[in-house]
Amino acid sequence: MRRRRGEDEAPTPWHRHHGRDLRGRGNRGRGGEEGFTLIELVVVSLILPIVAGALILVLMSAFSLQGSVSNRISDSADAQTVSNTFEQDVQSASLVTTNGASSPQCGSGTQLLGLEWDLNQSTNTYETVVSYDTVSAGSSSSENLERLSCTSGASATPTTTSIVSYDVQSDQLSPSITCASTASAECAGSPPLYSTSWVSAQGITGITFNITEPGSSYAYSLVGLPGASEPASAQSTISAPTTKCGFATPGTGTYASSLCFVDFSSWETQVKNGTGTSCTTTAGAGLVVSAGIADTPYTMTFCLTVGGGPIKAAAIPTYFAPPTSEAFLGNNGFYTGIPGDPSLYQSNSGTTSEITMNNIQVLDSNGNPATGWQLVTGDAESTDANESLTWTADAPFTLLPNSPTSPYGNACAEPTLANPAAVYLTGLGTDSVECAAKVNSDKTGTVMLEAPTPTSLSVQLVGAGLQAVFIGMRLS
Repeated sequence: MRRRRGEDEAPTPWHRHHGRDLRGRGNRGRGGEEGFTLIELVVVSLILPIVAGALILVLMSAFSLQGSVSNRISDSADAQTVSNTFEQDVQSASLVTTNGASSPQCGSGTQLLGLEWDLNQSTNTYETVVSYDTVSAGSSSSENLERLSCTSGASATPTTTSIVSYDVQSDQLSPSITCASTASAECAGSPPLYSTSWVSAQGITGITFNITEPGSSYAYSLVGLPGASEPASAQSTISAPTTKCGFATPGTGTYASSLCFVDFSSWETQVKNGTGTSCTTTAGAGLVVSAGIADTPYTMTFCLTVGGGPIKAAAIPTYFAPPTSEAFLGNNGFYTGIPGDPSLYQSNSGTTSEITMNNIQVLDSNGNPATGWQLVTGDAESTDANESLTWTADAPFTLLPNSPTSPYGNACAEPTLANPAAVYLTGLGTDSVECAAKVNSDKTGTVMLEAPTPTSLSVQLVGAGLQAVFIGMRLS
């Protein structure tokens, strides 16, 4: 019987090899075809939306909370900002009103609160008028609270306008006012007199602003007490301002917007004409200088006496003669644009002069003392060979640096062979500081000193040529 091909024949090695390979591959292939069952897919499809939904809710809650926290932080900052200005303004007020369209007023909007101080005796009008107004913030539910200040009497054009709160209710109410007696003239009538016209602050014992900011429902109260309501015995006597205290051009110095320089031009005029208010201290007879600090309720007053070589008022910069020497203050873009004549300058070369300030005070319009201010003084000329300046006060002096990298440059140059860059500045941290020099030089800085709320200051100017100083104050 004839056999068919392949019967009872052993496979060749080639067949054996490829048979095993194919079988092996087939086994692996069957294992790779395994997957999810229908039940597993159904369970996943049911659970996945639940998990995703929970995650979305968590994220939405987190974003909502973040916005709420951000709003509350912003609104809290608003409260601190308006609190600072509100308390100062109310304390200084001589007249008060909540009349929304009072006359006179600062600006032309609808005010919630009007305040006046700094009475001009010759015109019987108040120099400083402040209005707290609300203006639209671009939303029907909130507005901005603005502070408008007029420093030369009531005007439809404010001297300054600043936003003190970015989010108040569109129907924000005027502050409530309490009086020493409900029968007092200020609170008499229905509606009370203060809501229809200007009234004296003397009978008012409190002004309270209740504010709720709609962005976060953050609520706070501002409370102020007019200084005029205090007994007269508790108040200091303040002289009407005879001059101004002005600021340098913003950006020209680290403290250009907070360092106020006293303008001595009216003092010099009074000395020449024999006018002004006289005063007497242990240093001799002098004149009262009363400098109103721009756009604030405060006035700096002191008795100024001069001895030795004559002194005049001069503009800053006082001196410019490079490359031999120059006054650094007012030149080189350093504290430029200071108004008036803010330096006390020697008139004769080669003399020694003594400038003394006594009974230094910073008071609001009702005679209440300010706190936190610093008296600032310094070299307004160029201290050169054989010249010096010595400052003495009843409070310790610290340095007011020209810049973070140059405290006072070569203002007090006293070079030696061993140290060509040596300077002579002694007494920092004490109540007496001296700056002296042995050479003439172009200045790379100037000495600026500050002392916390002193009541007296004296400056000795020793000039081979001429010397000058400035006096001012730095607001806190």
